[in-house]
Amino acid sequence: MEKYINENNKECYKDVELESLFSSDAFHKPEYQHEGDESFAFHTNLGSLTVLDRMTGYGDGIRDIETGFRDPEGNFWLASGGIDVRLSGCETVGDAIEYVKSHANTCVPEE
Repeated sequence: MEKYINENNKECYKDVELESLFSSDAFHKPEYQHEGDESFAFHTNLGSLTVLDRMTGYGDGIRDIETGFRDPEGNFWLASGGIDVRLSGCETVGDAIEYVKSHANTCVPEE
């Protein structure tokens, strides 16, 4: 797994495999942060894992943490309700991707 900066000035990793070790240290804070939100991203050749801690728009608003995974084909899974893949205990990138997919409750592409 090798870190590089892509043409859009985003931190990314190449040569990532499903068996590659997963660590919250691989996530970075994107430059753009909406006020009151905190987001983190891990962009790889296998897709992107993102974590967003934000106030929701429901009622008076409640804090939620949600994790998303977008694969290279553009399919997107979103697990909301306090789901933070960085704290999941997953040991590999493949485990982390499966964790998000198995907890996805907001966006689940047709397979």
